[in-house]
Amino acid sequence: MAKKNNETIYSIILTIIQYTTLTALLYLLTWMSSNIFLMIIQVIGFTVAIWAVLEMNKGKINIAPTIRKNASLITSGPYKLVRHPMYLSLILSLTPTIISHYNQTIIIIFAVFLINLYIKMMFEERLLKNYFTDYSEYMKKSWRLVPYVY
Repeated sequence: MAKKNNETIYSIILTIIQYTTLTALLYLLTWMSSNIFLMIIQVIGFTVAIWAVLEMNKGKINIAPTIRKNASLITSGPYKLVRHPMYLSLILSLTPTIISHYNQTIIIIFAVFLINLYIKMMFEERLLKNYFTDYSEYMKKSWRLVPYVY
């Protein structure tokens, strides 16, 4: 019981950090890059997000890295390629505006955002591995974040 409570608290902390840094970045940045090449990367990021949400089904979306009762492992759509397409979509959507409008404050906030995403991803994978017996096999067939890279 104590382990479950600790996992819940850790999950909430990671989620708060993610959304606090994301909100700060969206407040400080313009939402779309002015460079056409960078804008295309952002559109790809938005497309990945929409695809992942549609594949996941609205009823199964969970912003915290906890597993809901009666959860099912999704391995189709973008999840066939990467285990964390929503995190990938955030990175693809934010990075172009950071490149276009960076300053020291934005770089620091983005670094915290990325570090938090990485920690959250590792935490989530540990939970998924413990919950789904076939998650280890799924890990062998998919990339963590970027197809053919990581």
